[in-house]
Amino acid sequence: MSLPKYSFDTHALVWYFKNSETLSKEARLILDDAFLGNSVAFVSSIVLFEAFHISLKEKDFVFSEFIGFLSHAEFVVISLNEEILKIGYELPKNINIHDRIIISTAILTGSKLVTKDKILRSTFPLETIW
Repeated sequence: MSLPKYSFDTHALVWYFKNSETLSKEARLILDDAFLGNSVAFVSSIVLFEAFHISLKEKDFVFSEFIGFLSHAEFVVISLNEEILKIGYELPKNINIHDRIIISTAILTGSKLVTKDKILRSTFPLETIW
């Protein structure tokens, strides 16, 4: 039996790290499973850059601690590549560039995207969870 596959939006990971009540119960359970090795967890490289950007604005969010925290799970970091670009090019034009990369990562990996973002959750053919 193969493990379930998930990709994560930036805020889902940051809120999990910060133990924020903003994170949905379902997203928390999925991330708990990722840290237990019960799923395959993908993260787009742009998510890491967005998390870094958050750390520049929020003093209580330390990027190096966040990266150390993520290293406790076996997240597969997906870099921007030609396949991601091709998928992103085909997405609806109203999606911003960061979200386009995150969506493309989920499509490329065949994973469900864990996100609160309503625009991402309404994007076809992407299966999302919140």
